[in-house]
Amino acid sequence: MTVNETSVTSPNELEIRVERVFDAPRAHVFSVWTDAELIPEWWGDGTVVEEMDVRPGGRYRFRTAYGVVEGEFREIEPPERLVQTFQNHVQTLEFEDLGERTKLTQTMRFETTEERDTTMQYGVEEGAKSGFARIDAVLQRIAAA
Repeated sequence: MTVNETSVTSPNELEIRVERVFDAPRAHVFSVWTDAELIPEWWGDGTVVEEMDVRPGGRYRFRTAYGVVEGEFREIEPPERLVQTFQNHVQTLEFEDLGERTKLTQTMRFETTEERDTTMQYGVEEGAKSGFARIDAVLQRIAAA
């Protein structure tokens, strides 16, 4: 199995971009972000999905060990694109079909450069890598099912 590297860049003053290839079909990777039963598996730390209405204008709310995370879904184009608010930014997830693999491009757009820099300092890269490792495990389980 190849090691899929996680790339974290700042393409401009207001954005953080995270890119990663997963060894799974696009529909499976998309479902990890939109299936309420899968969220706790990769969010970890006893995460509870209190609300998850996956449609434009629908809300989500997760209770985690670190507090409540909530936002709104803005655009949903299965299995290609998902746009949602997340804490202090808008997150766009694009899922590119590479056959049996999927490239995820996650773009976080902030109101200010300061907000972007603060989020970078909070360990976006480490968080993405540990979360993506858990997603790999979920995808392996889905593939085996």
